[in-house]
Amino acid sequence: MEAPCQLWPWALFVLLGAPQLLAAQQACSQGACYPPARDLLLGRAQDLRASSTCGLTKPETYCTPHGEWSVRCCRCDSRLPHAYSGHRVENILSSAGHTRWWQSQNRVEHVSLQLDLDQTFQLSSVLLHFRSPLPAAMLIERSADFGKTWQVYQYLASDCATAFPHVPHGSPESWQDARCQTLQGHPLHGGKVTFNIQELASAITPSYSQAVDKLGPFTNLRINFTELPHVPRQGYHSPSTFYALTEMQVLGSCFCHGHADRCGPSEDPHAEQVPGHCQCQHNTAGPHCDRCADLYNARPWAPAEDNDPHECQRCNCHGHSSSCHFDPELFHASGGLSGGVCDNCQHNTEGNSCERCKRNYFRNQQQDLAHPEACLPCECDPDGTVPGSVCEPLSGRCVCKENVQGDRCHLCKPGFAQLTNANPVGCHRCSCNALGTRQDMPCDDETGRCFCLPNVVGTDCEQCAPGHWQLESGRGCRACDCHPQGSHSLHCNQATGQCSCREGFTGRTCSARQEQACPDRQYGDAWGRCTECDCDFQGTEDVGCDKTTGQCLCRPGVTGARCDQCQRGHCSTYPGCELCHPCFHTYDGDIQRLRLRQAGLSNSTSHLPLGTGGSHLGPRLSQAEGNVQRAQAVLGHSSVTEQSLAQVGRALSAIREQVQGINPDLHFLDETASLSQELEALNSSLLITSSQYQSKKSQLESSHSTDLSGAFKTIRSAYQTSTNASSVLTSASRLLAEARESRRSAVGLEGGLAESASKLLAIKGQMASSPNLTPVINKICGGFRVETCTPARCEGLLCPRDNSSSCRDGHPCHGIFPLAHGAVAKAGEAAKELGSLSTRLQETAQLIRTTETSVGQIQSSARQLVEQMSVTRTQIEADVKRVQKFIQQVRTFLADKDMDPATIQEISEAVLSLRLPTDAAAVRRKMTEIQNLATQLQCPESVLAQTAQDMAKAKQLQQEAEQARNRANAMEGSVEEVLGSLRRANAVLLEAQGAIRGSGSSLRFIQERVDEIEAVLGPAERNVQAMAGELDGLLERLSQLQRGADQNRLRASDARQTAQEAAEQARSAQQALEQVKQMYLELKGRLGESPALGEQGSRVQSIDLQAQALFEETLAMMLRMETLETEIQQSNKALMSKTARLSGLEEQVGRIRDAINKQVAYYVSCS
Repeated sequence: MEAPCQLWPWALFVLLGAPQLLAAQQACSQGACYPPARDLLLGRAQDLRASSTCGLTKPETYCTPHGEWSVRCCRCDSRLPHAYSGHRVENILSSAGHTRWWQSQNRVEHVSLQLDLDQTFQLSSVLLHFRSPLPAAMLIERSADFGKTWQVYQYLASDCATAFPHVPHGSPESWQDARCQTLQGHPLHGGKVTFNIQELASAITPSYSQAVDKLGPFTNLRINFTELPHVPRQGYHSPSTFYALTEMQVLGSCFCHGHADRCGPSEDPHAEQVPGHCQCQHNTAGPHCDRCADLYNARPWAPAEDNDPHECQRCNCHGHSSSCHFDPELFHASGGLSGGVCDNCQHNTEGNSCERCKRNYFRNQQQDLAHPEACLPCECDPDGTVPGSVCEPLSGRCVCKENVQGDRCHLCKPGFAQLTNANPVGCHRCSCNALGTRQDMPCDDETGRCFCLPNVVGTDCEQCAPGHWQLESGRGCRACDCHPQGSHSLHCNQATGQCSCREGFTGRTCSARQEQACPDRQYGDAWGRCTECDCDFQGTEDVGCDKTTGQCLCRPGVTGARCDQCQRGHCSTYPGCELCHPCFHTYDGDIQRLRLRQAGLSNSTSHLPLGTGGSHLGPRLSQAEGNVQRAQAVLGHSSVTEQSLAQVGRALSAIREQVQGINPDLHFLDETASLSQELEALNSSLLITSSQYQSKKSQLESSHSTDLSGAFKTIRSAYQTSTNASSVLTSASRLLAEARESRRSAVGLEGGLAESASKLLAIKGQMASSPNLTPVINKICGGFRVETCTPARCEGLLCPRDNSSSCRDGHPCHGIFPLAHGAVAKAGEAAKELGSLSTRLQETAQLIRTTETSVGQIQSSARQLVEQMSVTRTQIEADVKRVQKFIQQVRTFLADKDMDPATIQEISEAVLSLRLPTDAAAVRRKMTEIQNLATQLQCPESVLAQTAQDMAKAKQLQQEAEQARNRANAMEGSVEEVLGSLRRANAVLLEAQGAIRGSGSSLRFIQERVDEIEAVLGPAERNVQAMAGELDGLLERLSQLQRGADQNRLRASDARQTAQEAAEQARSAQQALEQVKQMYLELKGRLGESPALGEQGSRVQSIDLQAQALFEETLAMMLRMETLETEIQQSNKALMSKTARLSGLEEQVGRIRDAINKQVAYYVSCS
């Protein structure tokens, strides 16, 4: 704790002139808030009217007591608005002054003052200053519906029993309970009547928000005077009786339901009238904050309460709507979470929260739901989309026609082309040969052009390119590779790949030489003999067969081992074998794929003889047929007839009636009510299934053929039909079993009915004699009953009041019923104690919150002081550096030999004219004052620590009190222990309140000391700031002078250079002059020898004159240079003098700085 205490004086010293923190205005975030109350009458004089005013139609005389035995009579003339003797109702406004007043007519008893407003306001209090004696009786009432209905706030009278005999006296007990209060005293002049809403509601509820909500709103206010004041006679004179008011104030504000702390600005900023609309908070809107704002209707609107602002909650519209409305049904369905429904969802969204996309729009997964482009339009191609369909809301995928694909349904499937809207399946199939086209993309989806495999040609890719063969491979055609010397050409048979060999060559490619050349249509065997080819020469090439292998060489369009069959794709009769119609290739691809699938079934069909058509399924079909026959036999020869079922039903109904008479609460489940209809439905379904089965069976027998693919489809269809029939039969068997079980249950119930009836009669006889309930009744009621009481018969009251004991002090109770009465009474006392304890707990909690707020403010102030200390210290160090830099600049400036003396004189006088804000003695005096205040101030850390301990102790005591209250609520045993716990809790709360008040006084003491220290340091800070301003100005002036000096230095340098050049010219001229003189002497001698030289003599004389003038000019320039040198030497002397004086000033500043540093170090160490 010592280190923080030592830093505290340093913080106080460094923070020179720290501004005092303003107390923050209580925010509306914690609960209800209200605008400050002002006088609603100001600016609304036209809305105030009186039912009686003196002198409005003619002057009127009134007399008032004057002295003890006389009266003074005056004149009232209110016909003119501003007459001095007029007493109109507008005179009671506070702006009219106290010399004017309103006065009613003489002896008019029932008079009212009424304020009519144009909208709802909130009333706080009413203040009436009477000039006349107080009325004997009056009442204050309001209207909240513009005068349609009125409600009395309060009755006031000097004698309530006489003035209002039917109105109760005292504090009200409910919001509609208007009571009468006594008017205290009857002064002759200047009486006051004050009415306050909060005081009126204090007896009903401690909640200020409830008081405002129930009693605050009003549109009209009326003051009714019902009985004139009692004025005694003055000797022989009777004073006049009337009502007179000097001032009336109606304090209130705009009515905001606790959702605003200020009223809306008026159109005239200088108007004194209180505006009628609110500046709403808590996300509310409306002139009176009586609804939620446009986008804050997730929960129902409610007026704010003291500790609950009932803030309107924002609707989650994901940024797609600017308003929403509240739906009560949605709110209840969500369990009270949200009832907001967004209005006019934008950006193509819909839903209660604009959470889903509209029809024909889908969710953009690349953007957040709150993004304007969260929903994008479905880009479905109308030509390829199923009419009337919509895209998937999450992926945007469209519903395509049968032969169309793509997310937008804009592409034909592989093997289909030319997408059109008129085509119900979208695209038509390509006519490409399946063996010669690509499998992934057989044709162009727009033009239908086939995409051929390598080395495949033709419009439909139906044949190999020249020099290629083997189209059936499905991978494109291979090159023939015919030997160039051994074959007639590079072309080969497209089916076999055999090249046309020359004489003496053999092999498929004609690359092998033939040892023995056999003639055409023969080949060489293993023994070297020529053997005739086993071929049908109508379908072979001219050569017939391969010369080596004997394999037949078929011509185009022919196939087979002997070349005796037309190749696939050639449809005419052999040996013609012409190409098929183009439509053949359309379906040939499907046939080839089915052939591949059929190959997978070869294991199950290869052993079938011709014509049997899948006979291995015969056993299963026979089994299905047997099942159908057995079901028909069961239905046709059932042992259960309709007559027997009806008889069983009647017996079962009789059993139910008997059992219902014995036990009315017993309910039976009728499991056979709809059995007959279900059986009939099953029978009809079975007949339909049987007929379908017979039809399928006949179709199967008639469709037996060698076409295995058709047989397989037929078998699969029959198998599916048989499976469905089997499931129907299984359901029918289960229902029949349930019917038989129900029948057996009904027979069992009918047999046990007689036995159950006899048992019930025996039980009824036993209940008439036993058990005897009298002992149990006596224990419950605490009585002394002797008559027998059984469940069948029990006469009289069970607990007669005259036969029971009551619980009183000193009298023990017997019986559960009296004990319960006593416990209820004790519980009532405990409830009262709990109510008192709850009130004190609320007061303590409020006190704790107030103290916590004060502690938080002090801690915040301390932190700001420390931060300001660091900033100020940095500023002081920066100022010292600036002063040092300034001194160095002045020193450099004055040391410049080329500086103008006048400029040096000016800057020196400016520096010497500086005055420090204070001397060392004044600084020491300020230090002493701060030290004295610091000694009086306790260490804030210790005070705050002590405050924190007190707060912790107070919270602990509060928790103990709440625990005691909880134990009292949960106590089921002794009530005396509950009361004791409550008393101990009250004592704990009193102790907690004392601790909190002590902490509060310590905090206030700290704040007062801080204020005193700031008052002492404030002037010092202002002086330092003034000095800093002067230094800034001087630095600016010095910079300007420095720039001027630099310019003068440049000019001086130019002048020096010019002078040097002039001196050099002077020396040259001197030399030239000497030469001229020498020449002149020579010429003069010659002239003496010859007196007449003519033109040359004249030129010599002219040159002589020019030389003399140049000599004189040079001498004058040298004299000026000597004068300038003298002035420079004098300036240097003045500069040295100013430098010496500046050094002394620097030393003085250094001494003051050192003194300040010593004092700072002294207070930092807290020594």
